[in-house]
Amino acid sequence: MTKRSLRRLAAAFLGVALLVPAAAVTPVAAQEEGPTVTGAWIGPCCNGVDWVTPWDGGGDAHFFNKIYSRLTTYEVDGDRYGDLIGDLAESWEISEDQLTWTFKLRPDVTWHDGEPFTAEDVAFSFNLALDPDKNMTAVYGAPLQSVVGADEVLAGTADTLSGVNVIDDHTIAVTFKAPNALFPDSISELFILPEHLVGQLDVATLKENPYWAEGQVGTGPFMWHAYTPGESVELKANPNYFLGAPKIGTLIRRNFVDPAAALLAFDNGEIDFTYLTADEVARESENANATVFPGPSGVDNVIQCNPVKVPACANDDFRHALLASIDRESIIENIYGGAAEIVPCLYGRPNLQGDVAAQEYDPELAQELLASSGVDVASIGELTFDTYYTDALSLNVMTAIAAGWQETLGLTVKIEQMAEGWVERYYEQGESEISFFGAANGPTGERARNYFYSKSAHPAGNNGWSGANAWHYENPELDALLDSGPTAFDPAEQDAIYQQACQIMADDLPWLYLWQTVRYHVVSNSLQNVILIPAAGGGSYYDAVEKWEKVG
Repeated sequence: MTKRSLRRLAAAFLGVALLVPAAAVTPVAAQEEGPTVTGAWIGPCCNGVDWVTPWDGGGDAHFFNKIYSRLTTYEVDGDRYGDLIGDLAESWEISEDQLTWTFKLRPDVTWHDGEPFTAEDVAFSFNLALDPDKNMTAVYGAPLQSVVGADEVLAGTADTLSGVNVIDDHTIAVTFKAPNALFPDSISELFILPEHLVGQLDVATLKENPYWAEGQVGTGPFMWHAYTPGESVELKANPNYFLGAPKIGTLIRRNFVDPAAALLAFDNGEIDFTYLTADEVARESENANATVFPGPSGVDNVIQCNPVKVPACANDDFRHALLASIDRESIIENIYGGAAEIVPCLYGRPNLQGDVAAQEYDPELAQELLASSGVDVASIGELTFDTYYTDALSLNVMTAIAAGWQETLGLTVKIEQMAEGWVERYYEQGESEISFFGAANGPTGERARNYFYSKSAHPAGNNGWSGANAWHYENPELDALLDSGPTAFDPAEQDAIYQQACQIMADDLPWLYLWQTVRYHVVSNSLQNVILIPAAGGGSYYDAVEKWEKVG
């Protein structure tokens, strides 16, 4: 019997969740050196300060990467991603049969509590990411589904991935069922967790465990120090960070109800950086005390119509009618100020789109599609059109979309911007009817595996709606392409496979794909050496936060 099986058995016998010992979660002592920097992780990226679990944080990745590290990450080239580089991994190589990746890990890394980081932590994190009993979704665990033994772990017949082999403390090998050229890239977004702490927690109540709020432990540049629900999270510099102790002593994440409130605090000098909506860029560009950071978001805005709550959404012609009723070019020009590009599928990169054409705005076609669908719009009634975006610009966008549906199809929706509770409604409860949100399109074509691969639809949580593939979309042809994409080591061959996948996504429309925007942050000029890609939650990148300085 494995150690995890024993822990589960003990928890079940005692009828309690296994907690980490109190001494292990005591907040770290304050560091005297270094100034305090306060920021607002707000806007399209983030869930708020009360979302304290890292693996299902999604857009909060840019905050959690201050606490945690990954095997790999990306360097920044101007305002976008550059080359893949090591984070916890020093190097990696593929075997001659192209089935096994071997990673050499940094030997100089310790957890915030002083325990050494080893390959056992990586193996533990990989196994936990696929554990079907855990109640915390590993949003970026999908690349592990092709590892040898993944099917058994997902089915609950094995606790560990047989394809993951710890060779020594600083070497780990991962063997796949088929060659996987993209694994070093696609695993770059999964934070590595400490086995000696998280391994003691009951997986069935993992998300609710007080460990996350009381003193979670990582290997990153900052350490958890204090959490005030609804108000803030305070981090302290990690003096033993493997890339050097940060020059900032304290990093505070303040909570704001919306980007407008955060921007007001920024203008008043209360915080040092925040997200900036496109309609505020011109004004802040005139601010002599600030710098605007623009860049491609790496995120698609999409609409999901829930086929369970709204049976009409299961009709292909009806979904295409919804998309053909949206004047995307007008919305981009008049609301986003031209700072967005229409996407035909999940992929925002031209090499992955190929010549796949995006659906054009065509009211006549929309009406024809509605007629051929056989859907009686009047019988649907008013739908709730919800989102977690709370800014005025997003409200304007959704209002324009709703107007197009009403005018062209006679469909009536009620817009609801949710400052909190959207994630639970959409993912955990499955109660959203039609939703507007953002989805990272990822560094490679593998990102579609997170959202649309049929095996990503794990039946866990309330009503079975857990996992990124929330509505259990399934297309065997797309599954096959997503399986074959990573096997291609030739970039041209790889692109051709994902272009076919893009065409299927455009034909099926499991989501209504809208656009990829330019996003913005505004940063006080008192912060120096800042590297910041506006897609705060759009993936993994090295922002060299240990080199950030605050002057004046």
